[in-house]
Amino acid sequence: MRDVPLKVLIVEDDPVALRLHDALVSAQPGFTVIGNAGTLRTARAMLLGLRPDLLLLDVHLPDGRGLELLEVLPSGTACVLITAANDLGSVMTALSHGAADYLVKPVEPERLTLALGRARERALLRGEGVLAQSQLDTLFGVPGATLPSGFDHSTLARVRAAVPSGEAVTAQEVADRVNLSRVTAWRYLELLREKGEVQLTRSSAGVGRPANRYRRTSPEPS
Repeated sequence: MRDVPLKVLIVEDDPVALRLHDALVSAQPGFTVIGNAGTLRTARAMLLGLRPDLLLLDVHLPDGRGLELLEVLPSGTACVLITAANDLGSVMTALSHGAADYLVKPVEPERLTLALGRARERALLRGEGVLAQSQLDTLFGVPGATLPSGFDHSTLARVRAAVPSGEAVTAQEVADRVNLSRVTAWRYLELLREKGEVQLTRSSAGVGRPANRYRRTSPEPS
């Protein structure tokens, strides 16, 4: 999953909303829209045929309720509801079927970006054997898991993915891998260090000053 874009299927019957959501998703690094559907029937066929990593789902569709798709959601597919249906029944149905997030229309771009970032982080956690507390907070949506000002979940997920287990990397190496400036990569690496997900080591290349390298920490299971 690392360095591989998340495949996104958008289920939305309103052309204006569809274009907006498609544009917002496509603008985020680490995501690719593989299709869209405007009816429940088409959505069901595409969901089972394409098996996306992430489903953006509307509730009210011309031929039924999008919530029915949650009952046939493939293993490994996360779902974020984007809908005008804010009644308690719809919300509880989504929660009971494990929906990752629930956004009420008209959705704020910043809120959708946050939902995408969280989905990306959860997807990356699938490859981890043992999780740190900060990663568990992300997985379970703990309110305290919100990021400091100036940071976003999507970029954090990309930086985290650029530090594979067993490899020590510099800020410049991470910056090159995820197309960020060295300073920005360093800021996110330091954030991960504060969270206890990476540790800082100093290595000498033989010439010049020792380089600061970041290596994943592997919390011991209790």
